Amino acid sequence: MKMMKDTAMIRPGGSAFDKPLDELLLNLKKNVFRMAEAAGGGYVSQGLCAAEMVAALFYRVLRLDPNHPEWPDRDRFLLSVGHYAIGVYAAMAELGFFPPEKLDTYSMDGSELEMIGSEITPGVEITGGSLGQGLSQGIGLALGAKLRNQPWRVYVLMSDGELEEGQTWEAAMVAKHHKLDQLTVIVDVNDMQADGRIGDVTGILPIAEKWQAFGWNVIEMNGNDIDSVLKALQNSAVVKDLPTVIIANTIMGNGVSFLADRTDVHYVKWSHEQTQLAIADLEAREVRHS
Repeated sequence: MKMMKDTAMIRPGGSAFDKPLDELLLNLKKNVFRMAEAAGGGYVSQGLCAAEMVAALFYRVLRLDPNHPEWPDRDRFLLSVGHYAIGVYAAMAELGFFPPEKLDTYSMDGSELEMIGSEITPGVEITGGSLGQGLSQGIGLALGAKLRNQPWRVYVLMSDGELEEGQTWEAAMVAKHHKLDQLTVIVDVNDMQADGRIGDVTGILPIAEKWQAFGWNVIEMNGNDIDSVLKALQNSAVVKDLPTVIIANTIMGNGVSFLADRTDVHYVKWSHEQTQLAIADLEAREVRHS
C-alpha cells in the first residue's frame, strides 16, 4: 500500500514523528500483540480495526508533547470507547509517553496501562469505560476552548455501538448549536459489539444521514486505509462553524485472517503462537499490497 507523504503539522515530541508511516503502523500492530501476549488476552481485534486511525492521529495530526503530557496547548484526544486503549498505548509508547517495556504490564494489577483506558495513564484525557459519554466530554472541552479562544482541537474516537446511546444524540445537538468547528468525532463502524453484529442488536442505519440531520459536517471513508484517514482528518480541520463527524468503515480484526470480521472475537485469549501467526499474516498482506 502506498503511504501518503508526511502532511503533519509541526509538533513537539520525539523522533517517532519522523519515521515512515508504514513502519510505525506495523510496529503499532505488533505492540498490540505484545501486550495481549503478556496479559494472556486482550482487545486485539479492536486494536487492529482502529490501528490506521490511531496511527494517523498520533503520528501525523495531534499536537502533543510526550515529555509534557499536560502541555496546555496540546490537542485533546478522547478515547470514548475505552477498551480500544490497547492500540492507543502502542502509539504512545512509540512516541515516548512511557518506556516501551511498560507495554508488558498491560492490564496487570497496579499497572498504569489498564485494560479499559483511564486517566491513570500519562497522556490519557478521560476514563472511557462507560460507553456513550466521550462525545459529551469532548463537547465540554471544545466549548471551553472556544469560549477562551484557545487554538487546540478536540478529537473523539467512539464506536458505532455508542450510536445506540441516547446521550450521543443529545450531545450531537449541542455541538451543532454551539458551532464547535474545532471538534472532530471519528466513529469506528465495524458493525460489531460484545453481543454480536450491531444490526442484530439495535439497528443504527443510516448513519451518515442521521448525523447530517443533526447538522454536522459528515465525511465517510475507509477507516482501514491510512491515506483516506489522513485526508479526512485534514479536511475536518478546515471546516468552519460546524462540528465534523468522520464515519470510518472498518473490519474487526483487520489484516489477521483468524480474527477478521468474526462475531466471537470481542475479547480474545492470546499466546505467542498467535502473535507469530498474526505477524505473518500482516507481513504477507504488506507484500501483496506493495
